[in-house]
Amino acid sequence: MLVNLLLIIVIILLFITLTMLLRGNRRFSLLEFYARGKELGFNLKESRAIMDMSKITGIQDPTAPFWSIRELDMLIKAFDKRFRQEGKDRDRESIQFMEKIYEFRKKLEFSQNKYKAGIASSRFIRSNQRLRILVQGVGVYSSTVIDSNERYLVVSYPVGARVPVGFQWKGSRISVYFWRQEDAAYVFDTYVLEDLRIRDIPVLQLGHSEALLRTQKRKSLRIRSRMPAYMYLLNRLEGAYEKPERVPGLKCIIQDLSEDGVSVLIGGKSKPGLMVKVQFYLDDDQLVMSGTVKGNEYDVEKNQSLLHIEAVKPSPRMRNLIRSHVYNTSSSAKKTAELDGKAFSV
Repeated sequence: MLVNLLLIIVIILLFITLTMLLRGNRRFSLLEFYARGKELGFNLKESRAIMDMSKITGIQDPTAPFWSIRELDMLIKAFDKRFRQEGKDRDRESIQFMEKIYEFRKKLEFSQNKYKAGIASSRFIRSNQRLRILVQGVGVYSSTVIDSNERYLVVSYPVGARVPVGFQWKGSRISVYFWRQEDAAYVFDTYVLEDLRIRDIPVLQLGHSEALLRTQKRKSLRIRSRMPAYMYLLNRLEGAYEKPERVPGLKCIIQDLSEDGVSVLIGGKSKPGLMVKVQFYLDDDQLVMSGTVKGNEYDVEKNQSLLHIEAVKPSPRMRNLIRSHVYNTSSSAKKTAELDGKAFSV
C-alpha cells in the first residue's frame, strides 16, 4: 500500500517537473496550451494553427495569445490578413474559426477589472455623461451632465416632449437613467433642487443619490465613429436583412457601432419601433445591419434625432467584420477621419 502511494507521488512529481520543463519561459507549457485551447473550444488543429501563427507573427511567447489582449490582437490581424490574401475570408471553416477567436477576444476584454467595478453614488458621475430623465406622467427627456460637486449635479436643460402648462422643474421628483462607460446601465430617483441660469444658460441642479441601481451590463464592445451611411425603412426584419441595397437611402451618420446594434444621427424627428436597415463601408468592407429603433433622442434646436437601433443578430461573417473594426484587428483597416479609434462599453 505504501509502495503504491509512493509510486503515485513520484509519477505526479515527474509530471509536474516535465510540465515545468516544457513551459520554459512561457506562461503555459505545451500540454497546458492544448488543454487551454480545448477548454476554450478550439480543436487540436485550430490550437496548432494558433501556435504556428504566433511564431510567424514574431510573438516571443507562443502561448501569450491565450492570456494577453495585445498578443491576441496581433494574432487576429495576422489570420485576417492570411485569409484575405488566400481568398478564404468567406470560407465557412475560416469564418467559424475567426468567430471562435473573436468570442474568446470578447471574454478576455470583459474579464478586465474596469468592467467589473460599479458605482453606488451619483457623485461619481462625470461631466459630459448623457442622461435620460423620466418625469412620471409628463414624459422622457434628454440631458447632459455639465458639472458635479458634493451637493448636486448640474445638468443641461432637458430636451424632449413639451411640458404641460404650469409645470415646474424645481421640486419635481424624477428618475434618471444613464450608461456609464466601460460599465453598465444605472438608474436612480432624485429631486430637482433648482431651475436657474448660469452665464445665461438654463440648467437644472439635481440632488445626489446614494442608491444607484445597476442594471444591464454591456455584452459587447462599442466604438465611437462619425461614418456616413444610408438608412432604409423595412416592412419586416425577416429575409434578406444583410442584402445590400443598390439605390441610396436616407443619409445618416453612424455615431457608434457594436455587434449588437448601432446609433445613427438623422435629420428631423423619428419614433421608436421602426424597423430599419443601415448600410455603410468600413474601409473596403461593406456592412449591412438591420434592426429595430429602441430609443430616440431628439434635438429641437438642430432638428436632429439620434436613433438607438438594436440589431438582429448578424451572420457570423458580418459579426466578424464588425468585431474586426471594433477591436481594430482588421488587416485592411486604414487611419481615417471618420473613426476616432476609441472603443467604449456604454
